[in-house]
Amino acid sequence: MNILLLNYEYTLTGSTLLLLRLAEHLRRSGHRVTASAALPAPGPIRAMYQERGFTVLDPPFTASFDLAICNTVMTAPQLLTCAGVMKTIWWIHEGSVGLEYLLYNPAQCEAFARASVVVFPIDHLRDTIYRSLIYTYEQSRFVTIPGGIPPIAPSAQRSVAGSELRVVSVGAIYPRKRHEDLIRAMMLYAHPAARCIIAGKLYSLPDDCLRIIEANPQTFELVGEIDNAEALRLIGSADVFCLPSGSEVLPMTILEAAMLERPMVLSDLSVYEGLWRHGRNCLLYPVGAVGMLAQSIAMVAGNADLRTRLGAAARQTAAPYTETAFFARFDAVLDGL
Repeated sequence: MNILLLNYEYTLTGSTLLLLRLAEHLRRSGHRVTASAALPAPGPIRAMYQERGFTVLDPPFTASFDLAICNTVMTAPQLLTCAGVMKTIWWIHEGSVGLEYLLYNPAQCEAFARASVVVFPIDHLRDTIYRSLIYTYEQSRFVTIPGGIPPIAPSAQRSVAGSELRVVSVGAIYPRKRHEDLIRAMMLYAHPAARCIIAGKLYSLPDDCLRIIEANPQTFELVGEIDNAEALRLIGSADVFCLPSGSEVLPMTILEAAMLERPMVLSDLSVYEGLWRHGRNCLLYPVGAVGMLAQSIAMVAGNADLRTRLGAAARQTAAPYTETAFFARFDAVLDGL
């Protein structure tokens, strides 16, 4: 097949990295693969496609394709354009924020009717969050394909007694990820040797958080957008991994931290139900509860046995989410088309 892979933009995120890995798999399987983005401004993912020898095409699309895989809810307009001339897969990664986006842009909901297949990473999106928009359509077009990651060896636990305590978060810095909660929580925790390192493109932070970072350079470090290998090294060096988001689905960074056996502190989201369980394989706290986030970090940091137990249980939970299984499920969808 001649396949067009369409991102919304070329920033480095879990969804764009998954599509890049899928591109490599599809090429190994004999397909012709072209990459593009609705917003074609340069970015790390564009460079990665080019370095790997893929054709990168800016819109509008003049070539003839058999299939377009449109990545994230934001590519609905592009899918509606492609749907009349080729098969289409709409790969939705967003939870409640995606639903909110479509409610503000109701004409784009037509993409549910026009897509050949709609792919969700977890059942909760199909069965709960987007249910009211899709229940009238043929349900066989709405499938679940969990993301998967390459094999990762566990990372040794560090002793934090008398040494730096490293709290790491990975994700773009903007309101949905709520890194401001982590920054404020670290000031409440006030460990004398604490260091909070956040990796991800900086879009915005509240003014008070920018002042906190500036006044406490020994505590906070924003390392910017880094490649996946660097991110894995950073996560592996963490004593605590924290993702304080207000909305997520199946973040690859959580799976990576789990496979590295890092103890995790996560916001308590409905999409995590049945997978990430408080006291079993992570600690959960209510979204926006900065005080409880600080207490959770302190609890994990102060208990070596808890860190070991949570890390081991997290790895066991994440183990089924392999890249091999992810590719096999996507291949089955392509075979069906």
